[in-house]
Amino acid sequence: MRTSKAICIVGGGLAGLAMAQALRCFGLRSDVFEAASQLGEIGAAINASPNANKALIRIGLGENIAAVGTQSLGTYTRNMQTGEFLECRDQSDTLARLSAPYYVFHRADLLGALAEGLDPSAIHLGHRLVRIEERDDCTLLHFTNGKVAEADIVIAADGVRSVVRQELYGDDNPSYTGQMVWRALLKGSDVPAEILEPTGRVQWVGPGCHLLAYYIRGTSLVNIVTQEDTDKWVEEGWSTRGDPNEMRRSFPNPEPRLKKLLSLVTECSKWGLFTRPLTENWGRGRTQLIGDAAHAMLPNAGQGACMAFEDAYVLARWLKAEDDPAEAFRQFRRIRIPRVHAVQRLSLANARFKHMRDADAQKSLIASGKGSVQGNIDWVWGYDPAAEWDKAPFVPVSQPHELEA
Repeated sequence: MRTSKAICIVGGGLAGLAMAQALRCFGLRSDVFEAASQLGEIGAAINASPNANKALIRIGLGENIAAVGTQSLGTYTRNMQTGEFLECRDQSDTLARLSAPYYVFHRADLLGALAEGLDPSAIHLGHRLVRIEERDDCTLLHFTNGKVAEADIVIAADGVRSVVRQELYGDDNPSYTGQMVWRALLKGSDVPAEILEPTGRVQWVGPGCHLLAYYIRGTSLVNIVTQEDTDKWVEEGWSTRGDPNEMRRSFPNPEPRLKKLLSLVTECSKWGLFTRPLTENWGRGRTQLIGDAAHAMLPNAGQGACMAFEDAYVLARWLKAEDDPAEAFRQFRRIRIPRVHAVQRLSLANARFKHMRDADAQKSLIASGKGSVQGNIDWVWGYDPAAEWDKAPFVPVSQPHELEA
């Protein structure tokens, strides 16, 4: 592809900056347009499994992410009310087995790692997109500050509330799942070590809910994220302030370790989980959607950002390989849509398993190997976007969690 084409990325979050770095790796220049006045990600933590880290390493960010990431040793799962051990998914051999580590990050640290090395003059802050104008020879991006950018190629990385998506397809009518999330961040020194032993990452599961707590920034911070079934309406968003007492009441009769952890929460946020139907509406003409703009998913497989990082690598590789952007986009969608849809289905199924109300049935599924809190996800983690960017992905015939809960 000719490097003279103007590539505009809408969105300067994790997906947008990863996209800019991937294009840079293949000698393609891009401009990033971000609505905020400074680069920043809402939220406390992000998980990046080996498949995502392979993409970031191959675009030259290996040292950057290693400097700010904390390697995860695995998830230790307990019953929320009894404290009974259910399962430990050992990740200590992830690097050796899958040729890449599993990292957890503070979002701000990861964003800084993704921004490092990009041309500051190519990052345009304070540019909130209001509409796109598709012409025969280009696409015009109109911003609230009155400026207009002319693009040969538009890559929409503007998240779950994507303006570009709305411009292309109108409202896609997201539906409330009847589930909500709580989030809190604690000082690691305030959390007794035995609460997160033995792996530093503990998950409690119970009827209709689960809670995950783990260290980030080494052991200096503990991130808490929960999910529960509820009959209450909760707005979509990442930063709605919550009531810590209400958060604690969401988990009745917690076992002692969990009760102590919840008692330490003094500030929290909450948001509702909304789903959008699996769709192949990922772009048209000169415009390609990536990340949450294309395929927002529930957080139950820890793959939201990971899929965006895979997107960035595969799309950049196709744009380098094909002179015609339309053909590059067609090939990108051919490769990515089947895999991403499978991961979206896994995320939905995981929630059903984690929230099973029959604890004995849940334990039986774990013991049988047919069910697991995280599922049989070697097909997810073992994927190498650098080696398989032009190959049809493996997609499991059935998901291990697609069972009656």
